[in-house]
Parts: sequence; structure tokens; C-alpha cells
Amino acid sequence: MESSTVSYWNLTGAKSPYPRLENNLETDILIIGSGITGITCAYCLTQKGLRPTVIEAGGLCDGTTGNTTGKITIQHDIIYSKIMEKHGRDYAWQYCTSQSEALEFVKQTVKNESINCQLYDNTAYVYASMERDLELIKKEFEAAKELGIDCEFIDKPEFPPQNFGMLAFKNQAVFHSVRYVDSLAKIAASRGAEIYTNTKAYKISNGETITVHCDNNIEIKTKHLVMATQYPIYDGPNLFYTRLFPKRTYGVAVKAKRDWPEGSYVNASGRTRSIRTHVEKGQKVLIVVGDGHLTGRSDVNMDEHLTNLIEFSERIAGVEQIYAKWSAQDYDTPDQIPYIGRISDKSNIYVASGFRKWGLSNGTLSGILISELIKDGNCRYEELYSRKRADYSSSLGKTIKEVGLSVYELIKSKLEGTESILDLKQGEGRVISFEGKKAGIYRDYDDSVIILDITCTHMGTELNFNSAEKTWDCPAHGGRYNIEGRLLEGPPKHNLKVLYKGQFSDLHTTN
Repeated sequence: MESSTVSYWNLTGAKSPYPRLENNLETDILIIGSGITGITCAYCLTQKGLRPTVIEAGGLCDGTTGNTTGKITIQHDIIYSKIMEKHGRDYAWQYCTSQSEALEFVKQTVKNESINCQLYDNTAYVYASMERDLELIKKEFEAAKELGIDCEFIDKPEFPPQNFGMLAFKNQAVFHSVRYVDSLAKIAASRGAEIYTNTKAYKISNGETITVHCDNNIEIKTKHLVMATQYPIYDGPNLFYTRLFPKRTYGVAVKAKRDWPEGSYVNASGRTRSIRTHVEKGQKVLIVVGDGHLTGRSDVNMDEHLTNLIEFSERIAGVEQIYAKWSAQDYDTPDQIPYIGRISDKSNIYVASGFRKWGLSNGTLSGILISELIKDGNCRYEELYSRKRADYSSSLGKTIKEVGLSVYELIKSKLEGTESILDLKQGEGRVISFEGKKAGIYRDYDDSVIILDITCTHMGTELNFNSAEKTWDCPAHGGRYNIEGRLLEGPPKHNLKVLYKGQFSDLHTTN
């Protein structure tokens, strides 16, 4: 049987149904994406008396918002000392202040709107899982103190194990992300926002008016367009594929055998181990997220990352039952600061991306700031999160490395060989030669097979099979497709071409 890779939040959080858009539409404000960024933006706009429209390719929270750890915090592992070093103290202070406003926004919204999303105050810890990381922790502690953050250094704590010291940020929070966003969407809809799901946007025409082309030949004309899509579906002049670096991260939720200390934890470097406690119906649930890698590139089979997290859970608290396993995609930037704001000067197209796995605070902040830009024409912290900041020059080595890897992966993918289909197992995918060309095959559990042209529709890189998620992933820029070739996320705009569908036995006898 195929193992489920649906997140704990999607398994336990009911989602309100919304209709599919069936006709052309004109609207003053269109938001693409119904994760925390898009729905927060819609909610804030209705608070300002505006009536936005939201469209979503799948269902509410189907993207990264529904696959997070569930932390809402200003503690983004080692960040403040790095921003100080690259951009100066003022930038670090602005980052701290803006992220604090996002955290407080969630807390106050939950209280004011009576949202039931298991929001709890907690302490967020970043710890040194290797002795060499202790200096990073101490440096971050000094930066945090200078910025006035309520924090504490803890020497040689007992949890998590193999911990050489950690920094505690107090008064942070955790919550159920799907329940929060679903409730926020209901409130926004009750105040005039229109929400449509199963409505995929694939192209933007930016002329005298902004036109968004959707599936089923639907067109939406709008004055303001918000791309709350993780990766912008319209690039403008920014060459985002050279400044957004896709990362894949895994998660598990388990019922533990032993108790563990309250709080949220993340290690400073190495294989990420992000830990938090969730309480469901009075029972503690251990959430462990991490073991990330560059999308489409891994030194082990993708499903081994989930195994690693389960083994880690066993070490820290014991595993009595596995509730859920999943993965998520996010994007890093050269200087680790997101892009939030206009896609170009005086443009009415807005971008929110590069959240670096801290999307619940950054997505909330994006929704707040973009709603200010639409309503007032400007927003606080505009310079800090601008795509015009010195992100390349302040992090030149990282940029060269990441862009170089993308070029390397494109060339490498063209040179790599193919495999035989003779021993292909059910639930397995691999790269084969089909009718003289490189292709991808997947054999399902009912013994049906589907063969795809696995040349990514973005820039032509050959895709790799992700055995954990049963997807075809691009190792260059993070495009992802399901086993039927449908685009899931990333910079591509089109699905893959299906070369063959049928039964494995029929294929075997003819090839």
C-alpha cells in the first residue's frame, strides 16, 4: 500500500469549501494563493474597506502553509547577527520589529476574532547541535540583546540531546496553521472578499491592464495583483530564478512514549531538526521537521529523510505511533531576507517570496505590508524587503554557488544515463529511455504506468523522481510535478507531456 504524505495540519484541520471560478472576472484586487500570505492580505484589505478576490490552484492551504512546523516566531535560527554583518544594525532592528509586529498581529487576531487554532505562547530555542556552533549561538545572543529582544543564553541544557548551548527567545507562539487560515478566510469572505479554489493561474499579461490567464480559458482583469504563490508566476525584470533557491524539508507528527520539555527548538546548522509540541484534545503531539536538501538533489532516496526524522523522534522521546509524514518547499534568498513589495517601481504587481522556512511570520507580514501598499501607496519596512536592496553584493559567494549549482544540474541532467524498466516496482519511479528519448516512468499500485516527458517546462532541466512525495522535481529551480505531469509548484507555467498511459504488462511486452 502507498503510504500517505499528508501533513498533520491538513489531516486534522477542516477546510471550508469555495467554488471554482467559471466565468471571466474584473476586480480591483486579485490575490493568487490562499496560504497565510494571500488570506492575511485579503483579511487586511477587508479591514480597510476593500473587496479583494482570491484564487487558488487547489484547495485552501494546499501549499507550504499546510505543511509547516506551526511556529509563529521572530526567532529564525541564526539571523540577526548575519543581517547586522551584511546590512548593519538598522536593518536588523527593522527585521526584528517587523517580525514582532507579525507575531503580535496573529496573537491579537486570534483573540479579537475568537479563532480556535490551538495558539499557545511558548519559548523558541536555537541550539548548538555541534560544539563548533556554540560561537554562532553566543554571537546571535549578543546581537539579540543589542536589539532589545527578550532572550536568555542557556549553557549545556539537557534537551534536545547533543546540545552544547542554546539561546531562548521568550513570548513566541505555536498554532494550528490550517485552522487559523481557514478561520481568517471565512472572516474575510464574510466581509466582502471573494474566494475561488481549483482555479489555476498560469500566465500574466502586464499591459495597460493586468490580465491573469487561468485554466478553462478564464481571464481575470485587475488593477492590483498580489502573487502569494511562494515562487512568483510573473518575473518582471527581477530574474528571480537567480535569487530564489528552492529547498525541500520533511516533517513527521508522532505520539511519543516519553514526555519532553515544552517549547520550540531548532538547531543552528547541519541537518535541520526543528521540534515543537502541539496539543490536540488534551494529548501532546511531537512535531519534528527538517532533514532538508536542495529540491531535486539529495544524496539519499527522498523517503530516507522521513526515516531519519522518525529515528530522531525515537531518540528524543520514543515513538509509539506515527500520525503523519509530509514534506514542504520553500525558497531562500542570497541574504536570507524575503522579497516583499512591488515587483518593479510604481508597479501594481506585488511579490512575497523567499521566506526561508519561516513563512508563517513572513507570510503574515507580507499580507500586512502589501495591503498597506495597495491602500496607501507605501508601507513600512519597504526598503528592508525591497528586491532592490543589496542582496547580491552582500552575499556574492552564496549567489554564485547557488546559480552555479543550477547551471551544473541542468548540464548534468542531460548527461545522466537511464535505467531499465524490467525490475520497476509498484510505487516506484525512474528515468528510462522511451522511443529513443529520456523519459520518466511511474508504476502505480494498481499496476498502471504513466510515462512523461520529464524535461522541465521552465528551462529544460531533466527532472528527478522524489520517492517520498511521488513527484518529479527539478534540481535546477525547484519546479515540481505530480506523477501525471501536473504542475504543483515552482517557476514553470505548464504541465509535462504525457507519452504513455496503460498497464505495466502491456508496456513490458512491447518495449
